[in-house]
Amino acid sequence: MNEPTARPTDASHGEPIARILPAKLSAPLAASTHLARHKLLEQMLAAGPARLVLIRAAAGFGKSTLMQQYHAHCQAQGRATVWLNLDVADNDLQRFISHLSAGLDRVPAAPAANPGSAQSLSEQSLDLLERIAATETPFSLLLDEFEVIQNPQLLNFIQQLVEALPPCGLMVITSRSTPDIGLGRIRARGRLVEIGPSALRFSLDEATQFLRDKHALPLRDNEIATLHRCTEGWAAAIFLATLSLHERSDHAAFVASFSGSNLELAEYLAEDILARLDDGHRRFLLETSVLGQFCAPLCDAVTGRDDSQAMIDYLEKANLFVFPLDNERSWYRYHSLFASFLGDALQRQHPGRAVELHRAAARWYLSVDRPVRAIEHLLQAGISAEAAEQIAAHVGALLDAGRSRLLLRWLDQIPAGELNGYPSLLAAYAWTLVLARRFADAETVLQRLEAGGEPRYALEAETVRCLLLVMTEQVEECCVAGLRQLERLPADELFQIGVVTNTLALSLIATERYDEARSLLSRALLRQDYRRSAYLRGMVGSLEGIIDLVQGRLGNALARLQTAAERHWDDTGGESLGGRPTILAILALALYEADQLDEAEQALLDVLPYTSDNSTSDQLIVSHVLLSRVSLQRGERDQWQRYLAELEATGHRIGSRRAVCCSWLERARVATVEGRLEVAEHALRTVDGMRDWERPGLSLYGTDVDLPSIAGWRLRIAQGDHAETAGELAAALELAQAKQRQRRALKLRLLHALALAGLARQEEAFTELTEALRFASHEGFRRTFLEEGPALAALLQRWAAAHPGKQVPSGIEPRFLAELLGQLGNPAEAARGTSGEASGAEAQDLLTSREVQVIRLLAEGHRNRVIAEKMFLSEFTVKSHLRNINAKLGAQGRTEAVAIARNLGLLD
Repeated sequence: MNEPTARPTDASHGEPIARILPAKLSAPLAASTHLARHKLLEQMLAAGPARLVLIRAAAGFGKSTLMQQYHAHCQAQGRATVWLNLDVADNDLQRFISHLSAGLDRVPAAPAANPGSAQSLSEQSLDLLERIAATETPFSLLLDEFEVIQNPQLLNFIQQLVEALPPCGLMVITSRSTPDIGLGRIRARGRLVEIGPSALRFSLDEATQFLRDKHALPLRDNEIATLHRCTEGWAAAIFLATLSLHERSDHAAFVASFSGSNLELAEYLAEDILARLDDGHRRFLLETSVLGQFCAPLCDAVTGRDDSQAMIDYLEKANLFVFPLDNERSWYRYHSLFASFLGDALQRQHPGRAVELHRAAARWYLSVDRPVRAIEHLLQAGISAEAAEQIAAHVGALLDAGRSRLLLRWLDQIPAGELNGYPSLLAAYAWTLVLARRFADAETVLQRLEAGGEPRYALEAETVRCLLLVMTEQVEECCVAGLRQLERLPADELFQIGVVTNTLALSLIATERYDEARSLLSRALLRQDYRRSAYLRGMVGSLEGIIDLVQGRLGNALARLQTAAERHWDDTGGESLGGRPTILAILALALYEADQLDEAEQALLDVLPYTSDNSTSDQLIVSHVLLSRVSLQRGERDQWQRYLAELEATGHRIGSRRAVCCSWLERARVATVEGRLEVAEHALRTVDGMRDWERPGLSLYGTDVDLPSIAGWRLRIAQGDHAETAGELAAALELAQAKQRQRRALKLRLLHALALAGLARQEEAFTELTEALRFASHEGFRRTFLEEGPALAALLQRWAAAHPGKQVPSGIEPRFLAELLGQLGNPAEAARGTSGEASGAEAQDLLTSREVQVIRLLAEGHRNRVIAEKMFLSEFTVKSHLRNINAKLGAQGRTEAVAIARNLGLLD
């Protein structure tokens, strides 16, 4: 043991060094990782009645550094401290008591030691305990690296020491393992503060501060986030990464490849972790490193042992980078960097052993009917032939569950020769390649499938081509191919019939053949087997929702799409992704139009992970454009720009000119409404060469009201070009109405009103506004108005001034008008429009029966989850109902809504 209260010091800094790494690394780490952990210090300082603070984690998590910071705080506040650096020799109770007693001699006003020289060990122990119990000066006992203490006699003395501490005393222990000092009883008495690995990990902000401020490394935000994610906030790993980063210029490449094989990290783990273990524990760690997650039976099967549970218990107690994955502590995982290091060590020490271990893991997973994990292990072992056999046995279920990305990752690893022996896998490969927008690769696989000579799979290849056509926006060709394919498919090929039906319906909608699309979908739902499929029913609901939205029936669209989302979730238990991204993207579009921005954002964030690689261009465009608008609405301009930049970049990567174009159309729209006309003009010039997707007779739902022509008319109005623009808008409006595109007609009508107002034809402009308001207030369209900014707000306010009070034209809902005026910047008009209370009868008519049921359950004190269970709804739908209730009652929150409802007699 070092001398009591005297720790090694850095000669240049004169401050204690945290013993986190081996000697050759400890000094630089102490100087470099001294990052203030304010929250943890506050937790220690606010210990209150606690007598023990246990800082417990694996090596390199900053335990000693935190204790050093606590020690410095105590010194600054004049609190006495006794710091003992423990080593194996300190398992001698006599030695420990001697050093602790000497340290206590330095505590001011502490009782003196008994000078008797012939005391027995038990008498010395009792004397020290009595001295500590009688100490009145605030003090702390700091015991560093406590994991070396294993002597039961000494552990029992420490337990007595904690019990003897007076209110002014505190013991702080750092340990890699859980000390056997009766923690359960100390915890039950409220005298224990525990600081574990999760609290000691660097947060992303702390990692950023450490890398940039402490080490002046010019890493980008995404590089820091990647390093933080792979290190899981482990301080030692972050520090060791900085050693390499200082010597390299290719920071991004290093961060992307950082793993347990990093020289400095591997050396540290070998010297300070594995070297401390016996052969049995080392071998167990090496052999189980191939398991991404593990339980005792799996480890027994892989290693051939029968004591894996005891091994896991020891590793967890010793904090050897083992983390439980469930509350029952049945499943565990290793820290990712530790697992990577162990895997490299296994390959060096036992070449070829990993293949045997993976095969054994695969056999165990198959025995418990978990084929996905089994296939993962077969592929990791390079046993592709066995993996192909297992994938073929489960490919249907995986496709039904929407696991296309997983399948694609697997099938990319199977050699072509092995895949050719499984036509079902070739077909699945073609499906997943199309969904991943790898169209050239998909065509190659389709040709291989057709060359196989099996009619069944040749027919399936044509179904895949229908999907490929709609994904590449060749909707006219898809209409022809889809109609032909439906006639050829056998009645029992439900999945293929569903895919062709959906792609054909989407193509019919895009080519403005709405009645044909509805008829097709209605015929599909007549089939009982079709109705039983959550995926197919959900897709029918979403496609009919598109028609409703395009034709201006926003209320119907919302109801249909919310029902589709709920049924899909309820029927699949949230386990199947098939169809869900499509349903949520279209639902988000309808929610956005109704100005339900929070709900729209949540749906879009659920979709976002799938849009870059596995979506149609419409899903990609809707998710990014609407999320950018929500961000801008909240004043988050940087986030608005990031979403548009991501849309543009993804559009370039996947070859979607429409996606790239839409990123610039949105920039042009915002610049126009903000009066930055030169910027808007530049943005529109940028898309001049990529606007060929806007053509007569074709309109895809993601860009129904966001076309280059509409962006151009908006800018020309702002520039003062009113006469010609008004004429073009009148013609476009007439065409939109003829084609039943009422949502687009609403947008065009508003722009036409602005153009007419610019020509001083105010009465005509007001007439257009009146028609727009009648339509919008009936259906609930709000964002269409709000997106046009100050110019439309000013015109609408002039219109309102010309229609005061009861002179508002019939067919326009007063509340809708008042809310819209308030959002556009006329609070006085909003207040006037909503003054006075509705009668109970009016309120009863205002709320739907479902909304009345929600408000009554809310009044009973139930939370959203309970309301959802009682009404057999999702929480998402309950939130939508609550938002509608607040809007209809003019309430600002749940409590006010209940109070208003009670006053109106709705809760009687």
